[in-house]
Parts: sequence; structure tokens; C-alpha cells
Amino acid sequence: MSAHDASLVTVGERLDRLAAGHPAASAVISVAPDARRTALTWGELSHLTNAAARGLAARGVTPDTTVAIALPAGLDHVVATVAAWKLGALVVPLDPAAPAAERSAIADMLGAHVLIGEGAGASLRPGWWRTGEHSGEPLPRQGMPRSASLTGGTTGLPRVIVRRRPWAYRPGAWLNEHERTQGMRLGQTQLVVLPLHHSGFGALYQGLVLDHQVIIMESFVPSLFPRLVEEHRVGHVRLVAAMMRMILDVPGLRDHDLSSIESIHHGAGPCSEKVKRAWLDLLGPERVYEVYTSQERVGRTVIRGDEWFEHPGSVGRPTDYEIEILDEAGRRLDPGEVGEIYFRSPASAQPLYLGPGPRLAERDGFISIGDLGYQDADGYLYLVDRKSNVINVGGQNVYPAEVEAVLLDIPGIADTVVEGRPHEYLGQAVHALLVAADPADPVPIAVVDEHCRERLSAAKVPMSYESVPSVPRRNNGKIRRSEIQR
Repeated sequence: MSAHDASLVTVGERLDRLAAGHPAASAVISVAPDARRTALTWGELSHLTNAAARGLAARGVTPDTTVAIALPAGLDHVVATVAAWKLGALVVPLDPAAPAAERSAIADMLGAHVLIGEGAGASLRPGWWRTGEHSGEPLPRQGMPRSASLTGGTTGLPRVIVRRRPWAYRPGAWLNEHERTQGMRLGQTQLVVLPLHHSGFGALYQGLVLDHQVIIMESFVPSLFPRLVEEHRVGHVRLVAAMMRMILDVPGLRDHDLSSIESIHHGAGPCSEKVKRAWLDLLGPERVYEVYTSQERVGRTVIRGDEWFEHPGSVGRPTDYEIEILDEAGRRLDPGEVGEIYFRSPASAQPLYLGPGPRLAERDGFISIGDLGYQDADGYLYLVDRKSNVINVGGQNVYPAEVEAVLLDIPGIADTVVEGRPHEYLGQAVHALLVAADPADPVPIAVVDEHCRERLSAAKVPMSYESVPSVPRRNNGKIRRSEIQR
């Protein structure tokens, strides 16, 4: 796609045009954990990002530059990202709190790049746009803005995937059909609570393209969620299951007016049936959408709350994709049989990775990220677990996600991880790490074990339990299994 395709509008051009239309309207509000606010109007956002882009250009950034942004959620992240895009650069959002070894490995994958951040190794710290030395007037188009994202890194170091589509749009085609049918519209207020180095990135910047007023929660504080929804009349938000559980525990949650919410999208990470049903009751099933996808973008399914009541536990049916459930020999499995999930679409392609690494499994154009599941007779997909997480107990496959869901239904269990531990006779045995909601009053192991035995077959019941203060999770909610101490 040509950098000078006159039929397309880049993200920077779109935001400048919106600013020209309503310069004094609020564009972005950043909320600190103590509820203090900082904000930018559309006019300020346009002016600052133009000045920042000129400052980046003076420092050598061009459309051929990779710009890594390791900044916390907030206004600086927005200004730096949009400024880099106005130069046509490839933007890669990074976790500013990532451990040194991970940062080093990702830097090797990126190759030559400019790092904007506060920590050691940063090429540039935020705030260069505040000097006043650069004009805030719009720049001529420099190139097509692009981005790359990191995989979840559940079992090890993440990989960097380049988004195939640039951040550019056909005029008027700001809202795609998926967004339209799943409760999104132009001009909403959107609350961004997910990390900006993961799913929150697309939510925030696509939201700006949709002329959303974006409220950024700099750090997720459950008690702030209902207050911000009520105060700003939030219409759209994306969550993960861990956040959904914590919000339900906020005292007086139902005393807040949440009626402005038109759609909540949550990922298909393990969400217990109890938590799911509580949200469907809280908001109404027509407002809650569960979306199963991945950073690799090889497939996508969606289910709305009213459909979920008909197919409880499902993550929905595919949108513009075909699904096959295959065994290890590549044989197509019947409804109800668990196998590896493969997706195919007319645009299916292997992810474009930066740095070395294996290709995804592929059969006849169908691609898999290694998740296991099954379909029912109506074509609804049910996730079981990631293939690499399966525990083999005496020849029987046990899926940690199933056991974790049972454990999370126990009052007093705040978090859990289930994994396989070596066993002399069985090969592996199920081991559960338990995080108590109240460390001073943990749930007795006997109660936990009885709960599991009533709901799980013998091979799936944990053979051992361990109380821990926390489990290692990324702030996108995914477990860092490689960091679990054994």
C-alpha cells in the first residue's frame, strides 16, 4: 500500500480533522489511582502531537524508524504514539515494568529502534514537545503509520507481531461492521482499563479514530470503575476476567448508575460461570460480549450474553472465519470432541514476526495458535486450554483452565493457577496454587478439596495444594507460567 495513497486517511490526519471540528471538546482524560485527572482537548492533542512529531523528525525519526514506547498509561503515551505515527513510523508499545531480561530480548527482536521511556536505555524521555521550539501546525504526510504488538508470553518470552494493516482508513469507514454490531458507535465515551502495551492499545487509539472521548485509568483500581462510568457516562469498555471478578467485589457496586454502558467486551481468558452470570445480571445480557481472538489475528469468535445463555460456556461462533477442530493426525473431529482449534479466512496468513521463531501450525490454509477446544452441533466454540498447558495424569488429559474455573467458584479464593507436577507412577499430578482473598483467613484445604471432588473427575482433582501470596500474572491478566516457582 502506497504511503501516498490519496484515497486513505491516516490516523494522524483523522485526529487533526476531528480537532478542527471541535477543538475545545475533551479528547483524553487520564485518571490516576487517587482519582486526580489530567486532560487534553482535541485542539491540544492535535497541537502537541504535531510539535512532538517535528521534534522526533529533528532527532532522525522517519517512516523507516521503529519507535518503541515504554511509557505508563497516560497522556504522554498518547502524545508520543500519535507523534510517531504522524511520521509514518512503526510503533511498538512495551511494558514499562517488564523485567530487564525481557526488555533485552525484545530489544534484540526489534533491531535498531528509538526507545521512548523513563528507564535505563531510553533514547528519548517524554516531554520534548513541551519546549515550545517546534511548531504545532500539521505536517505533510510522511508515510503510512504502522504498529506491532507483543504476544501474551504466557509460557515464556513474548514475540513481536507486525500488524499487517496500516493505521489508515477509507474516508467514512472509521467504524467496521464488527464494531457496529457489537455495541460500538461514533462519538461514545470509552473507558480504557487494559494495559496499553497489550489490548488497551488498540482500544484507545481506535477509540480516538471513532471520535470517542477516552478515559484512561492509569492503573486499574476496581473501586474507580463504577465511579468513572457514572461520572462520564461511559458507553464502551473492554475488560479481562480478573478485572471483572474484582469489580464485582466493590462495595456498593449496584448503587452506581451503570446504565450508560452500551457494550462491554471481555476476552476469552478463563471466566467462571458465576462471574459471567453476575455481569449478565448487572448490565443485561444484550450489553455483554465475549470475544475470543489473539494478537496473531488468525481467527475470531464472538458471543453476546443472550446467546451465551443458550450455549453457556461458549466463546461464540466465528466472524468471517472458518473453524476446524483437528486431532494430532489432522483428522477433523466431530462436535463435542476436543482437539486443536484451526481458523481460516480469505485473508489468512502466517503472522509477520520481528525476530526469529517458529511458524504457527498450519494445515490446508487453516492456522492454529495452539488452543484446544470443541464445537457443539450449532457451531459454537468452547475453549478447553492451551495445548502446551495440558497435564497428562496417567494417560488422561487434564486441562488447567477447567480446574481453575472450579477453584475460582469457591468463596474466599481470589486467584489460582493449576499446573502439572512430576509423579512417580502417574507421570504428572495436578497441583493447585491458591491465593486467599483474606490471607488471615484462608479457605481450609479440606473445604477446597471437597468442592473439587464434587465437581471434577478423580484425575482432575488436585493431588496437592499450596497457599501463595500471589500468582505471577502479566497486567493483561495472563499467567506467567514460566515464572512459577517449583
